[in-house]
Amino acid sequence: MISISEAIAIIKANIPAPVVEECPLDQALGRYLAEDIQAPEPSPRYTNSAMDGYAVRWGDVRDLSLERPATLAIIGESRAGVPFSGTVGAGCAVRISTGAMLPDGVDTVIRVEDTREAGQSVIINVAKRLGQDVRQRGEEFGTGDLLLRLGARIAAPQAALLAAVGIARVKVFKPCDVALLATGSELIAAGSAIADHQIRDSNMTMLRAAVLETGAQLVSRARITDDRQATVAAIGQAAADIILCTGGVSVGRHDHVKEAAEENGFTPLFWRIRQKPGKPLYLARKGKTLLFGLPGNPVSAFMCFTHYVRPLIGAIRGLSFGWPIVFAQVGEEIVNKGGRPNMLRVRMTCDADGGYAATSAARQGSHMLTSLVDSDGYIIMEPGQAIQPGERVLVYSFDFR
Repeated sequence: MISISEAIAIIKANIPAPVVEECPLDQALGRYLAEDIQAPEPSPRYTNSAMDGYAVRWGDVRDLSLERPATLAIIGESRAGVPFSGTVGAGCAVRISTGAMLPDGVDTVIRVEDTREAGQSVIINVAKRLGQDVRQRGEEFGTGDLLLRLGARIAAPQAALLAAVGIARVKVFKPCDVALLATGSELIAAGSAIADHQIRDSNMTMLRAAVLETGAQLVSRARITDDRQATVAAIGQAAADIILCTGGVSVGRHDHVKEAAEENGFTPLFWRIRQKPGKPLYLARKGKTLLFGLPGNPVSAFMCFTHYVRPLIGAIRGLSFGWPIVFAQVGEEIVNKGGRPNMLRVRMTCDADGGYAATSAARQGSHMLTSLVDSDGYIIMEPGQAIQPGERVLVYSFDFR
């Protein structure tokens, strides 16, 4: 057996190089940038109005008062997409809409609620300052300014920003391809009629969801019986960056994943980790493909996926290898009485100061899915370790909530 840290070191040493591809912006949602993005143009592209009102020269309104309002001749209108084409001279004003280009000759916008029209003139009662309600060209950012860094995730705001500056295609890291194989003669699909000796296949559903939550692409999935040749054939047909097998990696007579992987040319990197749950985790490599043999117990499979596979998927798509973590104050004594490091599931709540408080989840069995449903993350405790109430601990967060 190897330690948790040794397993992570082996995985990190075998991360395939990220693949960069270019795609249309409307297909880049959820992807990670493979380049820095500099602004090809300023924002705003042109000086424009922040309000509906009248574009005026400050010199015409700076000395007004409620007793002596300014009266200016209305000589036209500037609308969004339809700018005023002339130059505004002294004593004149132009109606202007929010976002419309500021005409030549003016420098200030008076809000419509601070005015009233009289025929072809506008009477202005309030003028606060030079340049009020004017958005200057480039005040948000200038040409060449850094907009998004390499590794930034493209969500709705980032997509909008790129579209706003005319970027229609971006270089992104290729998503990780994952193939999923669930082994077990006892497994049947949810919704099927079930016999007393059978088990509904929750692992397939759970891992499919977990893979998709990472942004990876699930390219194939199959359920196979505990048959050596069927396992060899299924692994041979799986084509992906990562192959995930569930079950079949322990020492039973019907556990065939390790041998089937090696018959397909995979080189084993490790088998069995000094941890609970998830001891029989298996990893092998063939070229650029990594094959994980996850334990068959659902909680063990999920914990191994969360701690080892999920950060690997992130690294393949250009992110740093790591986990979402928080620090929390323990509200009770927690003791690891076992002989292996324990990935203990915990519940977290916010305390009065806005920090986190952690308590042990009521159920910890590796076959009990409720131990995942009723927890928010996990802590790793060394054998014999005791954590006292009030101590701060590092919590690996389940970020699927």
